[in-house]
Amino acid sequence: MSENKVKLGDGIIEELTIKTNQELSECGSILIDVVLSHVKEKIKNIDLNKIFGKKDKEKIISLWSSQLVEKGLLPKGYAGLPDSILIDNLHQEGYLDGLYAGYVISMMSLADNNASKELILSVRDDMRPNLIRHHFNNRDEFFARYKNEKYRWIEKASKDDQ
Repeated sequence: MSENKVKLGDGIIEELTIKTNQELSECGSILIDVVLSHVKEKIKNIDLNKIFGKKDKEKIISLWSSQLVEKGLLPKGYAGLPDSILIDNLHQEGYLDGLYAGYVISMMSLADNNASKELILSVRDDMRPNLIRHHFNNRDEFFARYKNEKYRWIEKASKDDQ
């Protein structure tokens, strides 16, 4: 029969190492929180126009939006948008959600009505670019195009007219 003898001091170094690492991690987190809080306060009032030219500012905003997309904080189509369109699109998120819902309904309707794959892909490729990367300050830009003579027949036609 073998005897397991516990020696004085066994395991103390491991426990102290774990405790030290936990405490250092907590201190590091507190330090990072304090520093970042200070930095956030300082950058709130930075005038980017004084520091950067327009091209520099657009490049930084583009890189920033791309990083936000990578982290999943913005939809993929927002990557690289210039600030004016990015801000407009973010402010109009509900409007864009509505546009996207209309796009999805259109795609589903085409598929449900046995439209050709070629037609579905054509419509998809025409519609998708309109969901983002544009200023949508009012819906009249689309309605004006839709009411144009080229498209006017759509609302007036019925299935019997085929």
